[in-house]
Amino acid sequence: MDARTTGRFIAAKRKERGVTQEQLAAELGVSGKAVSKWETGRCLPDCSLMEPLCEALGVTFNELLSGRPIEQEQERRASDDALRRALATVEQVQHEKRLLIGILVIVLGIALISIGKTLVEPTISDVMDFFGGFMEGISIVMVLVGVFVTIRELTHPPAL
Repeated sequence: MDARTTGRFIAAKRKERGVTQEQLAAELGVSGKAVSKWETGRCLPDCSLMEPLCEALGVTFNELLSGRPIEQEQERRASDDALRRALATVEQVQHEKRLLIGILVIVLGIALISIGKTLVEPTISDVMDFFGGFMEGISIVMVLVGVFVTIRELTHPPAL
């Protein structure tokens, strides 16, 4: 975004509408000097003024920032491309998250198996034997689920 290009665009669109700098300034609630600074490229409008300025000039946000008219089809394609890139990024992050969860479930399952083994080894009571065996069983299921999730994510990467 070039301030001078945007400024020339603002001036051209203002003149097309047949309004003075002072009239545009009054419409936006700013000084005429502010509009002059925009049009000469010395500064850009404040972010809070971008939407009202676009409405006042009858342009899109993309046109204002680029400093040139943009065909609707071209703008739609650019928006579609940006949306596709954003969705691909979200899909990639979700894939990596599922992969990480699968690996973490495997690690946690293995840790719980070893804890279960230590509870079963020094057989103190039947309750500890039962609890240790139960813990081992749950841990084995966790490892299997983790392996399944991890393999699924590794064999089905997101389509980018």
